[in-house]
Amino acid sequence: MYKINKFEGEIYQKLNKILDSYNQEQNSVINLAACISYPFTEVLEIQSFPLATLPTEGAVEKRFFPHCTSLDNIEIYSEELCLQLFDLNPGDYRVNVQPHSGTQANQIVYNCVLESDDYILSLSPKDGGHISHTYTGKGTVKYYHLDHDLNIDYIELKELLDKYKPKLIIIGASSYGNEFNYQQIYEIIKEVSPNTLILADICHSVLYIMANLHKSIFPYVDFVTFTMDKCLRGPQGGVLMYRSIFEEKITNSIFPRTQGGPTQNALFAKCICLIKLLSIDIQDYAQQVIKNTLLFIKQLSKEGVDVVYKNSKTHIILVNLLNLNLSGKDAENLLFQHKILVNRNQIPNDTHGPMTTSGIRLGTIGITNLSYTDDDIKKLAKLVANLLKYKQYDYSIYLDLIRKYHEQINISN
Repeated sequence: MYKINKFEGEIYQKLNKILDSYNQEQNSVINLAACISYPFTEVLEIQSFPLATLPTEGAVEKRFFPHCTSLDNIEIYSEELCLQLFDLNPGDYRVNVQPHSGTQANQIVYNCVLESDDYILSLSPKDGGHISHTYTGKGTVKYYHLDHDLNIDYIELKELLDKYKPKLIIIGASSYGNEFNYQQIYEIIKEVSPNTLILADICHSVLYIMANLHKSIFPYVDFVTFTMDKCLRGPQGGVLMYRSIFEEKITNSIFPRTQGGPTQNALFAKCICLIKLLSIDIQDYAQQVIKNTLLFIKQLSKEGVDVVYKNSKTHIILVNLLNLNLSGKDAENLLFQHKILVNRNQIPNDTHGPMTTSGIRLGTIGITNLSYTDDDIKKLAKLVANLLKYKQYDYSIYLDLIRKYHEQINISN
């Protein structure tokens, strides 16, 4: 169980009450959200350090204030670590750890390359595309879609590239269970629209790319964005990678065009997370996540729950609720009333809007971090299935899982 210290004094009474509420929710809910991981202990510890008094605006060795050597060094070190995790040589790509979030990292790219009359291609939100790929601030977004096999519709993609000659194509998703083929996309672009730049938003696939379970996205992409908190067990905050030729434009796009100075605690927390990722068997970690995903899916399917990606290659489980006469919103509320956290999510060809939806999204990163056993994953999947199908809930199973994994959280490795 996480423990949050209270502040002494009557002036903190309301704050302490909110802290108590947060702590209670955190330790009593089985978290199956697909966008969280439990941070390494070191990541939590370093964010409590007093690292907040040096102005940080600007780039490495180009700050707008003096005496920033330590901040320059932590960014340089983080870049070295990140390139090592992707097995990249210094020089071809650069890494910037300043973005406050993945969405902020995407916006930095948009502000770097887009003009008002440009076209952008991104995956339709109904097929899993992220909302930050829709609101680019500049240009006009056109959607590509998935085919019947739940892969990119390459025929449509080729037609869109030929018709619009987009400045940028965004490859990435928030509820996609397959692997994107970046090489194939790159080759189509070079044939049809060779000036189109490629942004890979790998927030939900970065772990599997680092672990070599998904094919490398390099050297096919021009920009890469991801967050540290979704599956890497790091702090909240984004990372931006880009071809070295964009160095000056990216630097100017970060500050002052898109955001202020980076959060200093976050810079150090990102760095220590990268150190930890290099110290563990990251392939073993990623394989365990996928193993748990497939086990959860197998049990859901056995109980008669329809899963969209039955052979998911990530931590994402997308459930189709159409045959259960439930909306995603209703299912989300039903599960949360019983202390299980998921989120409503659109499914391919969804007739409902994003606030209602015909599906829900689950993730297995959290339960992997907590070392759930195979038997307990099956129990949890059956608990979810019985709620969705019959509104039945075995409270004793919930209590057993909470006591075993959540009342005493061990996130040290």
